[in-house]
Amino acid sequence: MAGERLDHAEVSVDGVVGDRRFALVEVATGTVAHPERDQRWHKAIFVKSRTAAAGGVEVQVPDQDWLAIGAPHLTSLLSAFFGFEVTVRPYERSGYGTAETEFAVNRYDVAPLHLLTSASVEYLKSIHPDGDPDCRRFRPNIFVKSDIGIKGFAELDWIGRPLRLGAVSNAVVAPTKRCGFTIIAQEGLENDPEILRNVIRYGNRNMGVYCRPAHRGILRVGDPVLL
Repeated sequence: MAGERLDHAEVSVDGVVGDRRFALVEVATGTVAHPERDQRWHKAIFVKSRTAAAGGVEVQVPDQDWLAIGAPHLTSLLSAFFGFEVTVRPYERSGYGTAETEFAVNRYDVAPLHLLTSASVEYLKSIHPDGDPDCRRFRPNIFVKSDIGIKGFAELDWIGRPLRLGAVSNAVVAPTKRCGFTIIAQEGLENDPEILRNVIRYGNRNMGVYCRPAHRGILRVGDPVLL
């Protein structure tokens, strides 16, 4: 779904607290949404989710009200929007549900945090000036504004090095390999295959990095980043 922008977030060794607790699932097969491979799921990015004040999760289907996970009408609204039966299920690691709960099958768990710098976005814009490589296309947990002269897909050179985000120590563990999701149209952004073609051409399909936090802590907008 569309990401939620936060001014602060708690992280643990497992990533952002509250991230990836639930999944969109096709009821007939139990398959978790994969818009990068299946055109039927392309519209998933127009569905929004947010963390409610009490800590629960709410979902908004386009042109509908926000509904809590488990609301009686959520499944029918999602199914009508996608054109096939869709529901929301928790991942087993989320701590939600009981022994009778149908859990989503975990299909994506590369690393706890995904980080992207503005240097990478600006570099992609420089080689594809007709496109809009908005950071939302790449879905980072952490977007670092890099205004100190670093250029290119800069963070790819950070792999294997320690990185401090605010008060949280991290290890940069791997490059982020990009998929077809980066080209899909979303609110304010057009479908653009050249986005991925240029990442493949100039970054060997990599843009951004995965990080592993060493301990629990709070990240806030404006925190310094130290390599």
